[in-house]
Amino acid sequence: MNESRATRTEISRTNNHLHVLAEVSHAFAKVGTNYQELIEKIARTTAEFVGDGCMVTLLDVKKETLANAASAHRDPVLEKDYKDYLANTALSLSESNAVSAQVARTGIPKIADVDPESLVAQTDDALKPIVKRLNVHSYAVLAIRVRDSVIGTLSLLRSTPGRSYTPDDVALLQDLADRAGLAIENARLYDDLERRVKERTAELNELNKELESFNYSIAHDLRAPLRSISGFSKVLLEDHAEQINADGQGFLKRIVDAVMCMNQLVEDLLSLSKVSKSAPTREQVNLSTLAQSVMAKLQENEPDRKVTFVMAENVVATCDPRLLDVVLTNLLGNAFKFTRNCKNAQIEFAVKVAGQKSTFLIRDNGAGFDAKYSEKLFVAFQRLHKVSEFEGTGIGLATVRRIINRHGG
Repeated sequence: MNESRATRTEISRTNNHLHVLAEVSHAFAKVGTNYQELIEKIARTTAEFVGDGCMVTLLDVKKETLANAASAHRDPVLEKDYKDYLANTALSLSESNAVSAQVARTGIPKIADVDPESLVAQTDDALKPIVKRLNVHSYAVLAIRVRDSVIGTLSLLRSTPGRSYTPDDVALLQDLADRAGLAIENARLYDDLERRVKERTAELNELNKELESFNYSIAHDLRAPLRSISGFSKVLLEDHAEQINADGQGFLKRIVDAVMCMNQLVEDLLSLSKVSKSAPTREQVNLSTLAQSVMAKLQENEPDRKVTFVMAENVVATCDPRLLDVVLTNLLGNAFKFTRNCKNAQIEFAVKVAGQKSTFLIRDNGAGFDAKYSEKLFVAFQRLHKVSEFEGTGIGLATVRRIINRHGG
């Protein structure tokens, strides 16, 4: 009979412990990653479930000082004084005789029934006034651990005689302290991640400002000397041709061509920059109509070219029409350019549908490229053909890639 009663008592205690842990874990989880709110929640929840009062102390980065992080008490008046008094309290980990400092040094839990006056007598002078008012009859101090490393202490107290913390409570309390440690570590990691994100964002904003300044220099400072070089070279060719021999005229023509190429590169870089700053505005766009318009312009520029254009009709996508016009202009322009030497040039605009996913593609039967260099295709300034074969600056496909990425890939 006595054994049965003891078994029921043990089962009841175990169920109560599990209930407490479940409630505490739920309370911690509701707070999430807000660090200070989490610390306060740990103190409040612990005081409500397993004590009259609770104090959370945490070690500093150097693990030299144990400082109060949060406190709570069932008595609202006493809680305010408790918080105010402990707000700036910090103990030397190596020198303090406070129980919390001892537990932080050793990691060994301490529980005791005490005479309130005796506890006051052996408390650090800084803590004596508040400890006297708390009227502690029983206390428990547990190490807050993360991966076997102590990061602080969880101190619990009861102010009523006969409500002692027992050795059987230690397992529950240590489990609770370890859960608190894990929650604190997660919140710290999140805080650190947020801080790093803010730092990187600030750095990125600064880099963007520098890029804008650089683009301004390109647009204004670089164009002026290019115009001068091109203009004076043309004057020499047109007004002083008889004074310059054939070699000299050839050199001047090469200068004019190089300036035109440089000017086109400047324009392409500015276009790439504008794409980076532009926020896409999404709407339903008929890509077939857009592609037809682009091809019509290309054909107008080279009316003698015979190109067969195969197009899927009524292809619709949600996108920025202005940016997708840039994409199609670059891709179809490349197809038009690289089929220049084909007798039966053919360019196709198509769509492949697989379930809910649509893949849009442009293909041609032009010059093509060596597949082993495919990773260079969408990188700025990378070209897979000589300028003497096909003109270009190597910026177009980089612009395409950036626009597609801004649409989600």
